[in-house]
Amino acid sequence: MKILSWNIRDGGISGTDWWLSGVYGPNSYKERSSFWEELAGLYGLCGSRWCLGGDFNIVRFLSEKSNGGRVTKSMKEFCEFIRETNLCDPPLQNAEYTWSNLRENVVWCRLDQFLYSVEWENIFPNVRQSALNRITSDHCPILLDTIGFKWGPCPFRFENMWLEHPSFKENFRIWWGEINSQGWMGFKFMRKLKGLKDRIKVWSKEIFGYIGKEKKEIETNIKSLVDEDMIGGLSVEKLRERELLKGKLEELTFREEISWKQRAKSQWEKEGDNNTRFFHKIVNGRKKKFHRKIRMSKWCRGSRRWINSARNYRLF
Repeated sequence: MKILSWNIRDGGISGTDWWLSGVYGPNSYKERSSFWEELAGLYGLCGSRWCLGGDFNIVRFLSEKSNGGRVTKSMKEFCEFIRETNLCDPPLQNAEYTWSNLRENVVWCRLDQFLYSVEWENIFPNVRQSALNRITSDHCPILLDTIGFKWGPCPFRFENMWLEHPSFKENFRIWWGEINSQGWMGFKFMRKLKGLKDRIKVWSKEIFGYIGKEKKEIETNIKSLVDEDMIGGLSVEKLRERELLKGKLEELTFREEISWKQRAKSQWEKEGDNNTRFFHKIVNGRKKKFHRKIRMSKWCRGSRRWINSARNYRLF
């Protein structure tokens, strides 16, 4: 059982502060009663603007398990906790279950979810909860979307991830030699750069492709195989196909990481670290260009006390 909470003070859209808690529920039913008591106490400390989510390791209703069963004491306590704290339990937009045992006799459950208070929903009225594709884990990632900013198209920039493509360097050499123009040296150099940009844009669209689009197509194919696995299992050929798709997805994810690392201008991270989400946050932080203060609080179970620490940082 683990609980981690943050007090978020946002000067952006909401202009107020609220609490976010991440939870990992116990597997043992003997520990679940104290788990709900601890969350109830945390609700009293966090106040009315509270959102929590994670793997609760328990379902609320029989309909959230593919193999049915019976209503247990832990399920009743889960429902009682939500009722007493008056938390909202939003439905998943695109899935029924979030976890699979990945065995021959497949069992599906909804173990992962977000809960939030009415006051928190007033800050983010357009919130939606959806399940992302399960690629390698036995759990589906859960996305809580509050409808953020949508940025417009950006100007052309050279992408370091192109260098990972086997044909790019040779094509680059050929393109540079093909472009000729008349005039003084500075003008010819600028014309070469413009012609090179046009060729790279065509190559990127027709040969390299759009990483986001390719990832979605692969994730959709993997999801189809997962859905087929839910119904009646997969043949040896389908299992091999799923492994090939996972390998292709890892390659695209590596290219995407290079792209975000370039945008974040972070050269001090080691090559190979899978920190795409970290770089994404840095890029978005540069776009927002405002100060934020986040007070992080950790619940210490051993001594039953709060350890508070504050950290100020600026994103340029």
